[in-house]
Amino acid sequence: MKLNLLIAAILYTSGCAAFSQPFDKNKPHARICVAVVTAANGDEEPFQTSVAAAKGRKIVTHIDATAKCEVVVAAFNRKDRQLAFGWPPQFVQVSEKNELAVPKTPMIWSWEKDNGPIDFYVLVFAPGSKEAAEFRTLIGAMQNPKSEALAKLQTNKLHELIGRVRIDEATAKNVVKTETAQVGGVFRVAVGFEWRDSARSVNFTAEKPGALIFPGTPAH
Repeated sequence: MKLNLLIAAILYTSGCAAFSQPFDKNKPHARICVAVVTAANGDEEPFQTSVAAAKGRKIVTHIDATAKCEVVVAAFNRKDRQLAFGWPPQFVQVSEKNELAVPKTPMIWSWEKDNGPIDFYVLVFAPGSKEAAEFRTLIGAMQNPKSEALAKLQTNKLHELIGRVRIDEATAKNVVKTETAQVGGVFRVAVGFEWRDSARSVNFTAEKPGALIFPGTPAH
Protein backbone atom coordinates (compact mmCIF):
# COMPACT_ATOMS: atom_id res chain seq x y z
CA MET A 1 0.00 0.00 0.00
CA LYS A 2 2.79 2.44 0.95
CA LEU A 3 4.56 1.72 -2.35
CA ASN A 4 1.39 2.42 -4.35
CA LEU A 5 0.89 5.72 -2.51
CA LEU A 6 4.51 6.68 -3.20
CA ILE A 7 4.10 6.00 -6.93
CA ALA A 8 0.92 8.08 -7.00
CA ALA A 9 2.71 10.89 -5.17
CA ILE A 10 5.52 10.89 -7.74
CA LEU A 11 2.96 11.23 -10.51
CA TYR A 12 1.22 14.22 -8.95
CA THR A 13 4.45 15.89 -7.81
CA SER A 14 5.60 15.96 -11.42
CA GLY A 15 2.51 17.95 -12.29
CA CYS A 16 0.83 15.02 -13.99
CA ALA A 17 3.50 15.15 -16.68
CA ALA A 18 5.97 12.68 -18.08
CA PHE A 19 9.00 12.15 -15.85
CA SER A 20 12.35 11.47 -17.44
CA GLN A 21 15.98 12.44 -17.78
CA PRO A 22 16.62 15.76 -19.60
CA PHE A 23 16.21 14.86 -23.26
CA ASP A 24 19.11 14.89 -25.75
CA LYS A 25 18.10 14.07 -29.33
CA ASN A 26 21.72 13.20 -30.22
CA LYS A 27 21.80 10.29 -27.76
CA PRO A 28 19.92 6.95 -28.01
CA HIS A 29 16.24 7.56 -27.46
CA ALA A 30 12.80 6.12 -28.02
CA ARG A 31 9.62 7.84 -29.12
CA ILE A 32 6.29 6.77 -27.70
CA CYS A 33 2.71 7.78 -28.40
CA VAL A 34 -0.30 6.33 -26.59
CA ALA A 35 -3.22 6.56 -28.99
CA VAL A 36 -6.95 5.87 -29.09
CA VAL A 37 -8.36 4.02 -32.11
CA THR A 38 -12.05 4.08 -33.03
CA ALA A 39 -12.94 0.83 -34.79
CA ALA A 40 -16.00 2.17 -36.65
CA ASN A 41 -14.03 4.55 -38.89
CA GLY A 42 -10.39 3.73 -38.12
CA ASP A 43 -9.77 7.20 -36.73
CA GLU A 44 -6.82 7.50 -34.37
CA GLU A 45 -5.89 10.28 -31.97
CA PRO A 46 -3.50 10.78 -29.06
CA PHE A 47 -4.61 9.62 -25.62
CA GLN A 48 -5.31 12.84 -23.73
CA THR A 49 -7.71 14.41 -21.25
CA SER A 50 -10.18 15.48 -23.95
CA VAL A 51 -10.69 11.91 -25.21
CA ALA A 52 -13.19 9.62 -23.48
CA ALA A 53 -13.84 5.90 -23.55
CA ALA A 54 -16.56 4.87 -26.01
CA LYS A 55 -17.95 1.82 -27.77
CA GLY A 56 -15.51 0.40 -30.30
CA ARG A 57 -12.48 2.22 -28.96
CA LYS A 58 -9.13 0.64 -28.10
CA ILE A 59 -5.70 1.74 -26.90
CA VAL A 60 -2.57 1.34 -29.02
CA THR A 61 0.93 2.44 -28.01
CA HIS A 62 3.29 3.30 -30.87
CA ILE A 63 7.04 2.95 -30.33
CA ASP A 64 10.21 3.48 -32.33
CA ALA A 65 13.82 4.11 -31.33
CA THR A 66 17.18 5.25 -32.64
CA ALA A 67 18.88 2.18 -31.13
CA LYS A 68 17.89 -1.28 -29.95
CA CYS A 69 15.98 -1.28 -26.69
CA GLU A 70 13.52 -3.21 -24.56
CA VAL A 71 10.28 -1.52 -23.58
CA VAL A 72 7.71 -2.08 -20.85
CA VAL A 73 4.19 -0.68 -21.27
CA ALA A 74 1.63 -0.92 -18.48
CA ALA A 75 -1.64 0.86 -17.70
CA PHE A 76 -2.91 1.37 -14.15
CA ASN A 77 -6.11 2.66 -12.61
CA ARG A 78 -5.15 5.76 -10.69
CA LYS A 79 -7.63 5.06 -7.89
CA ASP A 80 -6.31 1.62 -6.85
CA ARG A 81 -3.08 1.22 -8.89
CA GLN A 82 -4.28 -2.11 -10.27
CA LEU A 83 -4.12 -2.96 -13.98
CA ALA A 84 -6.60 -0.91 -15.99
CA PHE A 85 -9.36 -3.22 -17.23
CA GLY A 86 -7.08 -6.15 -16.47
CA TRP A 87 -4.94 -5.33 -19.52
CA PRO A 88 -1.78 -7.44 -19.25
CA PRO A 89 1.40 -5.30 -19.26
CA GLN A 90 3.60 -5.69 -22.31
CA PHE A 91 7.33 -6.27 -22.76
CA VAL A 92 8.67 -5.78 -26.30
CA GLN A 93 12.04 -5.63 -27.99
CA VAL A 94 12.49 -2.70 -30.37
CA SER A 95 15.12 -2.66 -33.08
CA GLU A 96 16.55 0.42 -34.75
CA LYS A 97 14.42 1.80 -37.63
CA ASN A 98 11.54 -0.51 -36.73
CA GLU A 99 8.28 0.72 -35.23
CA LEU A 100 5.98 -1.37 -33.07
CA ALA A 101 2.38 -1.11 -31.96
CA VAL A 102 1.56 -2.43 -28.48
CA PRO A 103 -0.22 -4.60 -27.57
CA LYS A 104 0.63 -6.90 -30.44
CA THR A 105 -2.25 -8.61 -32.24
CA PRO A 106 -4.37 -10.54 -31.52
CA MET A 107 -4.46 -8.88 -28.07
CA ILE A 108 -6.68 -5.80 -27.80
CA TRP A 109 -6.79 -3.20 -25.05
CA SER A 110 -10.49 -2.36 -25.39
CA TRP A 111 -11.47 1.03 -23.89
CA GLU A 112 -15.24 1.17 -24.06
CA LYS A 113 -16.25 2.38 -20.61
CA ASP A 114 -15.16 5.03 -18.16
CA ASN A 115 -13.62 3.44 -15.08
CA GLY A 116 -11.78 6.51 -13.84
CA PRO A 117 -8.39 8.00 -14.75
CA ILE A 118 -5.77 5.69 -16.30
CA ASP A 119 -2.02 6.25 -16.16
CA PHE A 120 0.25 4.62 -18.75
CA TYR A 121 3.80 3.82 -17.65
CA VAL A 122 6.50 3.26 -20.27
CA LEU A 123 10.03 2.14 -19.35
CA VAL A 124 12.85 1.91 -21.90
CA PHE A 125 15.93 -0.24 -21.22
CA ALA A 126 19.17 -0.81 -23.08
CA PRO A 127 19.31 -4.44 -24.33
CA GLY A 128 20.42 -7.10 -21.88
CA SER A 129 20.00 -5.17 -18.65
CA LYS A 130 19.32 -7.09 -15.45
CA GLU A 131 16.37 -4.84 -14.68
CA ALA A 132 14.77 -5.57 -18.05
CA ALA A 133 15.20 -9.31 -17.49
CA GLU A 134 13.22 -9.07 -14.25
CA PHE A 135 10.41 -7.23 -16.00
CA ARG A 136 10.42 -9.75 -18.86
CA THR A 137 10.02 -12.70 -16.50
CA LEU A 138 7.25 -11.09 -14.45
CA ILE A 139 5.32 -9.74 -17.42
CA GLY A 140 5.52 -13.10 -19.17
CA ALA A 141 3.85 -14.67 -16.15
CA MET A 142 1.15 -11.97 -16.13
CA GLN A 143 -0.20 -12.74 -19.60
CA ASN A 144 -2.54 -15.48 -18.37
CA PRO A 145 -3.20 -15.00 -14.63
CA LYS A 146 -4.63 -18.04 -12.88
CA SER A 147 -6.70 -15.99 -10.44
CA GLU A 148 -7.64 -12.43 -9.54
CA ALA A 149 -5.69 -12.73 -6.29
CA LEU A 150 -2.54 -13.78 -8.14
CA ALA A 151 -3.01 -10.96 -10.66
CA LYS A 152 -3.09 -8.42 -7.81
CA LEU A 153 0.07 -9.88 -6.26
CA GLN A 154 1.82 -9.74 -9.62
CA THR A 155 0.68 -6.15 -10.15
CA ASN A 156 2.07 -5.18 -6.74
CA LYS A 157 5.37 -6.81 -7.74
CA LEU A 158 5.31 -4.83 -10.98
CA HIS A 159 4.95 -1.61 -8.97
CA GLU A 160 7.88 -2.74 -6.85
CA LEU A 161 10.07 -3.21 -9.90
CA ILE A 162 9.01 0.18 -11.26
CA GLY A 163 9.95 1.74 -7.94
CA ARG A 164 13.40 0.15 -8.12
CA VAL A 165 14.21 1.55 -11.54
CA ARG A 166 16.92 4.21 -11.22
CA ILE A 167 15.26 7.33 -12.59
CA ASP A 168 16.57 10.87 -12.32
CA GLU A 169 14.30 12.66 -9.86
CA ALA A 170 14.54 15.87 -11.90
CA THR A 171 11.28 15.76 -13.78
CA ALA A 172 10.37 17.49 -16.98
CA LYS A 173 7.45 17.59 -19.31
CA ASN A 174 8.47 16.27 -22.72
CA VAL A 175 7.55 18.59 -25.54
CA VAL A 176 5.16 17.21 -28.14
CA LYS A 177 7.21 16.34 -31.20
CA THR A 178 6.35 18.38 -34.25
CA GLU A 179 9.31 17.89 -36.55
CA THR A 180 9.30 15.56 -39.55
CA ALA A 181 9.38 11.91 -38.52
CA GLN A 182 12.87 10.49 -38.85
CA VAL A 183 14.55 7.43 -37.34
CA GLY A 184 18.13 6.39 -38.01
CA GLY A 185 18.43 8.91 -40.84
CA VAL A 186 15.39 7.52 -42.66
CA PHE A 187 12.40 9.77 -43.29
CA ARG A 188 9.03 8.06 -43.16
CA VAL A 189 5.92 8.99 -45.09
CA ALA A 190 2.70 8.30 -43.22
CA VAL A 191 -0.90 8.17 -44.39
CA GLY A 192 -3.56 9.19 -41.87
CA PHE A 193 -2.55 9.54 -38.22
CA GLU A 194 1.13 10.44 -37.89
CA TRP A 195 1.72 9.35 -34.33
CA ARG A 196 5.26 10.78 -34.18
CA ASP A 197 3.85 14.30 -34.27
CA SER A 198 2.25 13.57 -30.89
CA ALA A 199 4.99 11.36 -29.47
CA ARG A 200 7.15 12.00 -26.43
CA SER A 201 10.84 11.16 -26.51
CA VAL A 202 13.09 9.79 -23.80
CA ASN A 203 16.79 8.89 -23.64
CA PHE A 204 18.04 5.58 -22.32
CA THR A 205 21.44 4.11 -21.50
CA ALA A 206 22.75 0.91 -19.97
CA GLU A 207 23.14 2.77 -16.69
CA LYS A 208 19.88 4.69 -16.72
CA PRO A 209 16.60 3.48 -18.26
CA GLY A 210 14.16 5.98 -19.73
CA ALA A 211 10.71 6.43 -18.21
CA LEU A 212 7.52 8.20 -19.23
CA ILE A 213 4.07 8.50 -17.70
CA PHE A 214 1.07 9.35 -19.85
CA PRO A 215 -1.65 10.45 -17.41
CA GLY A 216 -5.26 10.71 -18.45
CA THR A 217 -8.50 11.98 -16.97
CA PRO A 218 -11.79 10.95 -18.58
CA ALA A 219 -13.55 13.61 -20.59
CA HIS A 220 -17.11 14.43 -19.57
